[in-house]
Amino acid sequence: MTEPAHRPGARHTTLAQKLDRLIAALTPAGGNPPSYNEIARSIDQAAGERVISPSYIWKLHKGEATNPRVSHLEALAAYFEVPVEYFLNDDIASHVDEQLRLLAALKTGAARNLALRANELSPESLRTLNDMMERLRTLEEQHEPRQSD
Repeated sequence: MTEPAHRPGARHTTLAQKLDRLIAALTPAGGNPPSYNEIARSIDQAAGERVISPSYIWKLHKGEATNPRVSHLEALAAYFEVPVEYFLNDDIASHVDEQLRLLAALKTGAARNLALRANELSPESLRTLNDMMERLRTLEEQHEPRQSD
């Protein structure tokens, strides 16, 4: 028997919320998000045929359509370069969302500057920096106020 994608007590993320995160991740800092026309056109061009309409992407993004065909999920996953399971499994979505947050942070000047400077360090210094970052992350998590759902 397979384990359900949504466990009791785990926070469920809707397809609309997941699409919103993916679109935000593609949006350049200070720029405009890709339009539904651009997304559909890119998907259709990659497939060599009409796969999905801009209006259907809009409906999925706004939560008006909630039960897409697998072929639509596969096309969206390919476009956003995420595993199709991102749309089906909240644990996988959580992992991908963490990576998306990192990409968003790299769009800002401070995080990008830190990453570029770290690139110049020796492997030993990089390990030390990584250990320090993990410690700082742990300290911040301990001091963050709990958010209610």
